[in-house]
Amino acid sequence: MKKFRTVVSIITMVIAGVIGFFIGATMNEAMSGAILFSMIAGIACVVFTIDNRAE
Repeated sequence: MKKFRTVVSIITMVIAGVIGFFIGATMNEAMSGAILFSMIAGIACVVFTIDNRAE
């Protein structure tokens, strides 16, 4: 189950990065948007994983 959470977290961050890239591109800050969205998604995944430990 740990590997599944890791894979889902990575996929979520990649999708958020792609979405952030295109949203940022509309404001002429493509890489900044991608980094921002990926960081927000990454922090959310970390908080979710810490909150839902299955031990």
